[in-house]
Amino acid sequence: MSFDPVVRLADVTRVHGDGPQAVPALRGVSLDVAAGELVAVMGPSGSGKSTLLNLAGGLDAPTSGEVTVEGTPLSGLSAKELAALRRRRVGYVFQDLNLIPSLTAAENVMLPRELDGVRARQARSEAAEILAEIGITEPGRFPDELSGGQRQRVAIARALVGERRLVLADEPTGALDTPTGDDVLRLLRTRCDAGAAVLLVTHEPRYAAWADRVVFLRDGEIADSTAASLESAR
Repeated sequence: MSFDPVVRLADVTRVHGDGPQAVPALRGVSLDVAAGELVAVMGPSGSGKSTLLNLAGGLDAPTSGEVTVEGTPLSGLSAKELAALRRRRVGYVFQDLNLIPSLTAAENVMLPRELDGVRARQARSEAAEILAEIGITEPGRFPDELSGGQRQRVAIARALVGERRLVLADEPTGALDTPTGDDVLRLLRTRCDAGAAVLLVTHEPRYAAWADRVVFLRDGEIADSTAASLESAR
C-alpha cells in the first residue's frame, strides 16, 4: 500500500448558516486516505459523516481548512474543473442514489464516462462489465423497474466505472441484504487492493470491519480512530 494520500482534509471546518443561526457540521477535522486504503467513517446521526464525504469529493467547500485530491487543492479549482475531477477521479455513491429515472441502468453507469468524452461503445462495454460484476443481469431496465437493492447496486457501479482513484460511499449497503452487502464490500476492497482509496460511511460494524481503519465522528470532530479487523465481519 502507498501512503501518499489520495485525499487529504487538513484542519477542515464547515459551518452552515451565519450569526446566531450558524451550525458547525465539522470542527477542525484532519484526515488522510492513502491509495489502497479503505477507511470507514462511523458516528451518530448529525455527527458530520455526510458533510465529510461532500467536502472530500468537492461537492461542498470548507469554511476553513483545505481539501486536496491527489495533491490538488480543491479551493483553487473552478466549478468546471471540479466537475471534471469528479467525472474522472472521484466516484460517489449517494445515500439517495441520484439515478436518472429516464435512463436505463446501463445508461446511468455510462453517463459520467460519456460526459468525459469516452466513446459510447467503450462506455457501454465498461458499464456492462461493472454491472455484471456487481450482479445486475438486466442492464436495459429503468430504475423504477428495479428493486431498491438493484438500484443501489447500479449507483455503486456508476461510482466504480472507469479508473476512479477515490470512491466515496455514503451507506452503500443500506438497501441490501447481508450477502449482497458483503459482495459490495468485497468489490470495494478489491478496488482498494488495485490502488483506489475508499471512504465509506456506514452504521454497520459488520461492514466497517472490512476497512483498514475506522474513524469515529462525534459532534463534528474525530473522537477516535482504530484499525479494523475483517475477522469480525465473517
